[in-house]
Amino acid sequence: MNHRSFKKVPTTNILNTALNLFSSKGYSETKMVEIAGGAGLSVGALYLRFKNKEDLCLALIKDQTTDFNEKVRNLPQDDPGKALDKYIALNLECSLQKRQLLSLFFKEHNLPFLHPLRKQFFSEQHRIIADILTSGIKKSVFRPLDIKETASIIFASIRGAVLLKIIFGIGDIKKMGDSLFDLVTHGIGKEAQ
Repeated sequence: MNHRSFKKVPTTNILNTALNLFSSKGYSETKMVEIAGGAGLSVGALYLRFKNKEDLCLALIKDQTTDFNEKVRNLPQDDPGKALDKYIALNLECSLQKRQLLSLFFKEHNLPFLHPLRKQFFSEQHRIIADILTSGIKKSVFRPLDIKETASIIFASIRGAVLLKIIFGIGDIKKMGDSLFDLVTHGIGKEAQ
């Protein structure tokens, strides 16, 4: 492949090829030569774009998570109830849309270079939920509660719903999101009605 044809292969094609291979075979079992061939590039041309497989995987993760990050940044600021409802729905919806990426994370949960990304993602999500809860308490929309622990429980519940759907095919994402929001905001006790 000559230098001109290298430039014609969009990065999106490379990333999609990598995503398909990583999610089906696993990161560790996927070779750069397979990614290059699937994207219509020579191996050398692929290495001109990405210095190694780790660099390619990190670019893929950034590409796959950019839209979600933009959506959660634009949560309603004036209504904590709506913000929490939208946050839960976005998380579930995006997780279902990005099931191939999540499959990579499930298969390759021990890759050292993913640990900082995972930690950063969890910290950011925890902060977003905590900010919503703090705002809701200040505006008397939510009762006073342990913000840190409640944020962790909400995030864990979202991840659990995602796992149920993606791994076991159980549940309807929209209904699970609505039920989780109802449970968080109203509880299950009879007096909570």
